Amino acid sequence: MTADGTILAERAAEAGILNIQNGAFADALEDMAGDWLAADSAMPIVASGMIGSRQGWTEVPYLELPTAAADLTLYAHAGFQRTIHFVPGLALRDKDGVPDVMRGEETQIFGASADGMYLLPGSHSKWALVEAGRITWFATFMTGELFAALKDHTILGRMMSGSGNDDAAFARGAKYGFGGSGTLQRLFSARTLALFGELPESGVAAYLSGLLIGTEIAEARALVQNSADMITIIGNPDLGQHYLAALSHCGLRGCQAAEGAAARGQWRIAKAAGILAS
Repeated sequence: MTADGTILAERAAEAGILNIQNGAFADALEDMAGDWLAADSAMPIVASGMIGSRQGWTEVPYLELPTAAADLTLYAHAGFQRTIHFVPGLALRDKDGVPDVMRGEETQIFGASADGMYLLPGSHSKWALVEAGRITWFATFMTGELFAALKDHTILGRMMSGSGNDDAAFARGAKYGFGGSGTLQRLFSARTLALFGELPESGVAAYLSGLLIGTEIAEARALVQNSADMITIIGNPDLGQHYLAALSHCGLRGCQAAEGAAARGQWRIAKAAGILAS
């Protein structure tokens, strides 16, 4: 990136912390960007996400909310050919005192920059609220991981035939999940509807996905004191489309954030920390 945040080039690889053996993070970075680093000895490096977790390169702490980009003190690590600046994660305790955490999503959210409600879908979906430029609330939902576990390791999966899209089944599931309480009881509907021929077995997976996502949306809306019906989705556009559809089925509006939120967030955080050339 240039000093004003313009992206000059980008690279990606399947080199997350679960794919790096024996803590060889320095080698992975050298393989990914060694030529860039060799070409500019003053180029700063900013790292965010699980690379700063207990299983990552070096563990950096969690900061409590509310937090703005300017509040994120970067943690310098000298275990490479030059200093690496790690972005801390965020933590929040709910009304019962139970902690929740995020690493990496805060960088993407600050890259989006505007106030409002954000949704970052995935195996562990995050919902976050930004007010006056600060993240004031967030919550994590294990929707994607729960779907995979239910599909592959419970009786619900035995009624599934294929994994193709079924928009009608997905919509039915999303509305049912959003409209009521008692998630554990409603999960069994993925079996009984198919058992009574009211849902094709080819649509059970889509129905279950919709049911879980609709439930996630309902729970998130109940947890946060914010009535805005526009939710900005950050992340994979394909997965984002599923959530946009579910939001619509639940009577809410959503939009997909522009790509590059993580890079923009790293630039804003680095700028606020004063490690970029003017």
